[in-house]
Amino acid sequence: MRVYDADAVRAAVPVSDLLDAVERAFRDVAAGRDRSPLRISVPLPNGDLLLMPGIRQDGAGSSVKLVTVQSGNAARGLPTVQAVVVWFDQETGEPQAVIDGGSLTRMRTGAASGVATRLLARPESSVMALLGAGGQAAWQVRAVVAARPISEVRVYARNAESRERFAAEMADELGQAVRLIAASSAEEAVRDADVVCCATTSSEPVFQAGWLRPGAHVNGVGAYRLGMVEIPPELFGTARVVAVDAREAALAEAGDLVAAIEAGLLGTDDFVEIGSIERSWVTTRDPEAITVFKSVGLAIQDVATAELVVRGGASRG
Repeated sequence: MRVYDADAVRAAVPVSDLLDAVERAFRDVAAGRDRSPLRISVPLPNGDLLLMPGIRQDGAGSSVKLVTVQSGNAARGLPTVQAVVVWFDQETGEPQAVIDGGSLTRMRTGAASGVATRLLARPESSVMALLGAGGQAAWQVRAVVAARPISEVRVYARNAESRERFAAEMADELGQAVRLIAASSAEEAVRDADVVCCATTSSEPVFQAGWLRPGAHVNGVGAYRLGMVEIPPELFGTARVVAVDAREAALAEAGDLVAAIEAGLLGTDDFVEIGSIERSWVTTRDPEAITVFKSVGLAIQDVATAELVVRGGASRG
């Protein structure tokens, strides 16, 4: 059995391959080929324990991920999300790999935003706003930069030291091609941005809908359970397209989307699964239209990413 730590996970998977694999997973969801159940959530004293079995029709294997989400970990200098993934061969059921689940989760969550950006954001989008500078943030940037010609990233987090440190680290990684700015407020980050990514555990909106420029695209990946809200509920009602990773999961877990439905701002038939949107849609999109992608994270994303890691690791010895 192979063991993949965080460095091995990232080395095994090029970003472009990751986006393609997660897009195929979303296509499977929309086509009814996802055999994964909804995740099981168990409350912990200071967070949540999640169990996520994943299987896809005609896949090479299946995975099970165990996740803890502890919002207080940021103050401890630890990741909010920590996890481990076990990969099983489809034919024999043999456990073949144990994979660092925190890295895998951050990668596939970033890839979800990258795929949605590729399918919905204006092709010429060049300015990204990032709200949140925690463990998910770096892969949000990497994936969106891979999807669009981003030349400027503005990051805002409530902790000034965190946002400044994150901006400096990403600037070193991305080089002179992308300008990194530690914004002093969420409004400064969002105003005139082409793509807005929210990756927080907030229970209230982290920006105002009126700050968005016409034609902006918004990704929300942080509010993964009811009661959490990071996207303003009214935005779901005014957006031209609202997409989710999976309808059943979104209705059960997407706190901000459900809040919009309960407020009468969005109907249960007013959103689509991201895997049903053709790549050609973006080429004729209204340049003034605002689009929203809401993700709660799916086990099939873990399956797709784990398969890439195992294959990539085997090819590299």
